[in-house]
Amino acid sequence: MRKNSRLWAASGFAVAMLWGGCDLINPTEETPAYLYVTGYEMTTNALLEGTNSHKITDVWLSVDGNFLGVYTLPALIPVLESGEHVLTLDAGIKDNGINSTPEIYPFYQSYEVTVDLQPNETDTIRPTTQYRSATKFAMLEPFETTQHQFRDVRQPAGATGIQLSALDAFEGQTSALISLDTAKQFVEIATLNEYRDLLKTGGYVYLEVNYKSEVPVIFGVVGHLDSGGLGSSSTLYEPGFLPKEEWNKIYFNLTKMIFDGDFDSYQIIFQAFIPNENNKPTLNTAKVWLDNIKLVHF
Repeated sequence: MRKNSRLWAASGFAVAMLWGGCDLINPTEETPAYLYVTGYEMTTNALLEGTNSHKITDVWLSVDGNFLGVYTLPALIPVLESGEHVLTLDAGIKDNGINSTPEIYPFYQSYEVTVDLQPNETDTIRPTTQYRSATKFAMLEPFETTQHQFRDVRQPAGATGIQLSALDAFEGQTSALISLDTAKQFVEIATLNEYRDLLKTGGYVYLEVNYKSEVPVIFGVVGHLDSGGLGSSSTLYEPGFLPKEEWNKIYFNLTKMIFDGDFDSYQIIFQAFIPNENNKPTLNTAKVWLDNIKLVHF
């Protein structure tokens, strides 16, 4: 009987360990609260800051100052917290329009809200933003008058440049229209103004552009040294956009280009062109629309 008692005891211990071990293998999972974050609403002072159009694609979320993650909007986000917590939402963009380079847009104000989180309940967050008070607008170009900034047609010689068009205008009365054909397959246009002190206080320099286009367009800067002479001017191209049938917005990060250039002043420049394939233009005619170009910095 003792032998059987020991066997029963051993079996009971094994069963107890088996049941208890389930908790170790499959620990009790916390039930999250949920946040549903809608798209952003942007407000601006139209006279001083221009259009309120934006392309905020992501939200960078922090809870009580602790970074939680980046989420494509609109987003349903699980949060393993309960009770009152401070949420900080930063507006995210695609740097230079590239999906693989998400960034917090430094000129948009963070949105903060206190939420009472409860397990398995969903709170809807409707974030708003505006430009930070430290933002400086070196250029606001809405293309509403013929005295716009982009009148320095650099090439080809005799090119028409920009026309103002009410047809398919993004907002306001008119937008910029560039027309290309096989006789004028490309055009290069710069601002009349040269802009200074863009990185005087450090930080960032961005160019915001609303556009619709049938062909690629590249943007850049023309750097100038006050000393003049040979080598005192240089054109630098980097970011651009591909054809887009509907109006879109892009944020060009010019910070590195301007920092590396180390010139005293800069014009903004762009080049629109009909691509070639087998030494022939891919299109006989093409149009590019631009609107609400902003040069912003701190």
